Amino acid sequence: METIPLLPLTTVLFPTGKMPLQIFEPRYLDLISSSLKNDSGFGVVWLRDGSELDQPGSEPRLAQLGTLARVVDWDSLPNGLLGITIEGTDKFRLISSHQRDDKLYMAEVEWVEPEPYIPLPEYSDEMAALLAQLLDHPHIARLKLSPVVDDIATMSHLLSQLLPIDEKIKFELLAITDPLLRMEQLMDLLDEYN
Repeated sequence: METIPLLPLTTVLFPTGKMPLQIFEPRYLDLISSSLKNDSGFGVVWLRDGSELDQPGSEPRLAQLGTLARVVDWDSLPNGLLGITIEGTDKFRLISSHQRDDKLYMAEVEWVEPEPYIPLPEYSDEMAALLAQLLDHPHIARLKLSPVVDDIATMSHLLSQLLPIDEKIKFELLAITDPLLRMEQLMDLLDEYN
């Protein structure tokens, strides 16, 4: 087990996925500063209930599965806030968590075994075309995601990250450890929308 700082969000982060964030709370500014200075990561966990902001009397409910994140880009935004882009790496299970005096969450985590490398099968051409369309979108292109995807785990993670689906469903997709099953679930979801 390892202890890492947490950044609870109302969105789900996947391995290889990227996400832009605006940081303004002192506890998270300190977290990002420390992460950049020490070249270390932090855990992103989905908030099942509650707010990303520290609100007295409201106890957020954290998901028991998360993704280690690293800051891959940062900038001062015109509104004066710190803008960062994070990228997901490894999944972890949350064993226990607590808040420090500065309200930053810390957690004991257990790392989830990396998913196996499975080359893209022939039936994935349609999904590859969909991913290429998503990567061309101006908002997504700014994230500078790699257009070269040659395995099911990476493709299913990126599609899960980028498709406009409910966060509860995204979390269920994150919890799947078999990339072929995740891809099947995504295909079923897309069939429902068509």
